[in-house]
Amino acid sequence: MKRAKAETTGSLPKKLTRFYGVGEFGQQLSLMTLNMYLLYFYTNVLGISGTAAGTLLLIARIWDAINDPMMGMIIDNTHSKYGRCRPYLRYCALPAGVFLFLTFCAPNLSNTAKLVWAYVTYIGQGMLYTATGISYTSLIARITSDPIERVGLNQSRAFISMFAAIFISSMTLPLIQAIAKHSNERVGFAVVIGVYGILQAFCYWFVFRLTEGHDQPEPKTESNGQNSAAKDMISSLGYVLRNPLWRWLALSTLVYCTSSAITQGVIVFYVKYYLERPDLVGIASLCSMISSFFAIVLLKVFAKKLGKAKSCAMGLAVAIVCVAIRLFTRDSIIPLYLLCLLLSGFGLGLFSSLLVPSLMDSIDYGEWLLGKRNDALVMSANSFGNKLGQGLGASMLGFLLDAIGYKAEAVTQAAAVRSGIFNVAIFVPLAAFCIVFCIMLVYSRYEKKLPEIRAELDERHHAAQTAVEK
Repeated sequence: MKRAKAETTGSLPKKLTRFYGVGEFGQQLSLMTLNMYLLYFYTNVLGISGTAAGTLLLIARIWDAINDPMMGMIIDNTHSKYGRCRPYLRYCALPAGVFLFLTFCAPNLSNTAKLVWAYVTYIGQGMLYTATGISYTSLIARITSDPIERVGLNQSRAFISMFAAIFISSMTLPLIQAIAKHSNERVGFAVVIGVYGILQAFCYWFVFRLTEGHDQPEPKTESNGQNSAAKDMISSLGYVLRNPLWRWLALSTLVYCTSSAITQGVIVFYVKYYLERPDLVGIASLCSMISSFFAIVLLKVFAKKLGKAKSCAMGLAVAIVCVAIRLFTRDSIIPLYLLCLLLSGFGLGLFSSLLVPSLMDSIDYGEWLLGKRNDALVMSANSFGNKLGQGLGASMLGFLLDAIGYKAEAVTQAAAVRSGIFNVAIFVPLAAFCIVFCIMLVYSRYEKKLPEIRAELDERHHAAQTAVEK
């Protein structure tokens, strides 16, 4: 396979390594906004029940279980002058921004029509997020095969992701409320998310231009028409599913993202009703994210010294200890609560920033084990895990809020409701972190073999290239 020049030299342009993460800002404008505010928007602004919203989110994520790997296979079989991944950043950027805006519009419709509107806009937004997100993430594996350079590119993503998360979590609701003072929350959401949609489209277009010349076009192979192409796509899915390292890492992504969606979504309810300190919503969100900056700064250091698997396991262990402290104190000491958020933010920042480069290891492992390379399909696990986790987490949170008796119209909640909110905020992440920690221990066994595996792959590629030249 013909590789980009940057990949063969092992040295990427500084402009590319520094600014590749701009696309992550576009991704977070969807992911964080949906995780944190969609359930609130559906129940308090659009006016549908928590159960109806939870059902919607669950059905949409079931569709993503089909849509994400399909998109990965489509990208892997794309042949264009822009390469495999970049065409989707070019042509889907604007539609993705438009659908993000429409998802947070609340037209005056009947209850049935509101549900139809929510289904169409949310599922449409999710499909466009898939097309742009998988393409953007898969580009890293196309740009370079060097594991440390991949960590460096993801470091750029992680920096931007952190700032995006801080901005979105701390500023979105205040901006909406500021606009709502002069009109209402419907207008506030429409204006703020409308701006987010424009920014998202620009971010994807910027990455498309930035990576020009690095996603090399693939020559078309001989086929027997559409039936052969369909068989190739199904065969590719079979190769990925037979990859044990991919299965473990895909499971860890799904478990972590489901937990993250619940903890991000519950934080507004938790601080407002359990702690009875609505003034701490922004501060709590900030503390849980800002410390990840230090983890991102040290990302390459940890990856080189400990390896990705051990670094991820260490980050999760820190988060587990912090949640255990919160369980013991029941967050009765606010400074200690905020300190735990800071420390767990560091650990989770280390884990989440290394998760994508870890998935890329499964690309190399799958090629070595099964003889076929599927960059985009493998990386669809990241988008699939994010979106399915987001949907499962948000739907579970909606069901749980109804189950514990949460009343959206109530100024204060009953003691049983407050206790239920605490249990959700503590036991869900604690269980998830323990599961993913165990998976990272399994991953470490595979990671030890990867240098030898990559050396063998280089020999195979060299032998294949020599045979072609002869």
